[in-house]
This record gives sequence, C-alpha cells and structure tokens, in this order.
Amino acid sequence: MLRIGDQFVCRCVVVVIVSAAVLLSVQTAAAEFEQGDGYFSLYVLGSSPADRNLRIGSEDIPNTSVGSAVGAGLKVAYFPAFTRRFLGLEADYFGYSGDIVAPRTTVGGVPRFANVSLTTMNGMVNLIARYPGEIVQPYVGVGGGTSLGFLTSINFQSSAGTFSGDAFKAAWAYQFIGGLRINATQRFFLFGEYKFVGTRFKWDSEGPSGSRPQVSLDYRAQLILGGIGIRF
Repeated sequence: MLRIGDQFVCRCVVVVIVSAAVLLSVQTAAAEFEQGDGYFSLYVLGSSPADRNLRIGSEDIPNTSVGSAVGAGLKVAYFPAFTRRFLGLEADYFGYSGDIVAPRTTVGGVPRFANVSLTTMNGMVNLIARYPGEIVQPYVGVGGGTSLGFLTSINFQSSAGTFSGDAFKAAWAYQFIGGLRINATQRFFLFGEYKFVGTRFKWDSEGPSGSRPQVSLDYRAQLILGGIGIRF
C-alpha cells in the first residue's frame, strides 16, 4: 500500500514528465516556426508576345509580328519566419527565343520589312505573397530586373537603308506574377504560373550611309510556365 508520501512523489514525477513533454513540444514548434522556408525550382515556359511595330529611327515597320516562343528558367526563394512565411523574396532567371517578322510594304515609295530572331534572357527579383497552406499554396507577386535582348540574323529595310548582322542591348524590365504551388511531399512540389513581362528594347545600329538610327521595340508578353521544385 502506498503511503501519502509515496503518492505525493508519484504525482510529482507525473507532473514533471508531463511538463517536460509539453515543454519539448513547444520548443519543437517554436523551432519550426523560427525556421524560414526556402526553395529551388526549375521550369519550362511558353510565351505569347503582343504584336507591336518595330521602329527604326522615327519610322515604324508596319504589321510587325512578334512570334511565340518556348524557353526555360530557374528560381531561388526564401520566406523568412518573421513574415509568418507569407512574404518572401525570389530570384528568377529565364530565357526564350522567337522571331520578329514584318512583311514587305511600300511607304512613300520606300520598301520596308523586317526579319530577325530575338532571344531574351531575363534576371528578376520578385516580391512574393502567398497563402502558406500545407498542400495548396496560391501566390501573387511583382518583380523587376534586367532583360537582355539579342537580335541575330538581322534583315531590316527602311528609308535609312538595309541593315544586317547582330545586336545586343540590356533594358529595365518588370513582371507581374500569379501562380499555384502544390506540395507533393514534405520536400518536393509542383507549380504552375502566369507572368506578364514588359520592357522596351533600344538597339544601336549603323546604316549603309553611315547613319545610326536606333532600333526599338516595346515588348510585352504573357508567359505560362510549369515546373518542379525542392524545399530547403
């Protein structure tokens, strides 16, 4: 038979064990909460650019068509604990290629046309806001950075003459983002995303008569992408 002292000791032992278990669980939860959430992901994309006229100097090249393209990219992001993993910063790098074509037209007796390949390489920093769900995480974001525009196999004609060769220029760019992430496991996830990207390219050129008209394009594109990522 237990005496009163023994019962008291047993109760104290039970209280200590329960208290230790509660404290351990609280510390574990706090440690998980204090740890931020980061990820690395790869994706493929398809672009649908808006048709905007290529401009050489002060002249528009009528009926310019900017072709759709496919490409790929990667992202690295981190959502710190002090934002409740709701806000994060994301580094985003992606590229794709397409053609710019304008059929031959005659304006004021001068033929105008364009045929060139455009490759864009984009580096952006995005501010992302997401719903930190366990499995499904919708998100939106906005970003800015640099877009590198490479023109290759140039074949232009305007009143300034015929242009050929290659050209390269960097320009400020921006993007708006909306997407959905699905956590397949504790570490791996799938995602789909929509982007709207905008920039204004201005390339330097040299005409056959020594003139140097600027070649420009107001570039706007909608991108659909999908990929896979891993948390760290």
